[in-house]
Amino acid sequence: MAKKIQTPTYLKIAMDIASRIVNGDFIEGEKISGRSTLVSIYNVSPETIRRSLALLKDMNVVDVFEKSGIRIQSKENANEFLKAFKRKNEFAMIKKDIYDILEEKKSIEEELENKISNLIDFATSLRNVGLIIPYESLVEPNSLMIGKTLGELNFWHKTGATIVGVKRKEELFLSPGPNFQIIQNDILVYVCNNDVVDKVKEYIT
Repeated sequence: MAKKIQTPTYLKIAMDIASRIVNGDFIEGEKISGRSTLVSIYNVSPETIRRSLALLKDMNVVDVFEKSGIRIQSKENANEFLKAFKRKNEFAMIKKDIYDILEEKKSIEEELENKISNLIDFATSLRNVGLIIPYESLVEPNSLMIGKTLGELNFWHKTGATIVGVKRKEELFLSPGPNFQIIQNDILVYVCNNDVVDKVKEYIT
């Protein structure tokens, strides 16, 4: 599950002030006390209040005067500020969710490849006890399989073996469907009984 994005304190305070302006708690043209009053209201440092007010001033929501305090400048701009933050926050959350999902997908794919590799290694070690085991065969340039789909090849009916994967360069395609097309230099990973191995290899080449 994606972690919740933390909003900085100064931005939360700026949003709260803007919300109070939109809700009518603060009226356009009204003056409110200086930073020290806001410090006590929000129980934060003067620097945090300074950053909050600087942000609102940049958005023309308030005017800040060193000696006479803070004046509410625009309810409309306060509303636009809240809308802009909401859009930006939603975008950031969606972006983070996508990154988290991609990382999770990558982790699952790596784990799956490791499990498949371990399974193949384990099954290969059982060849001498007569169990169904995986074999690998290269699709060479003269193979009639090239350009055909697995559905067209009807592999199991003609060989008695089942293709469980196809290695292509650095990729491993697990349980390829009937529309998967074979190309030159593919490595077929298949399972079968020992007595049909030669038949399968002959069919592939």
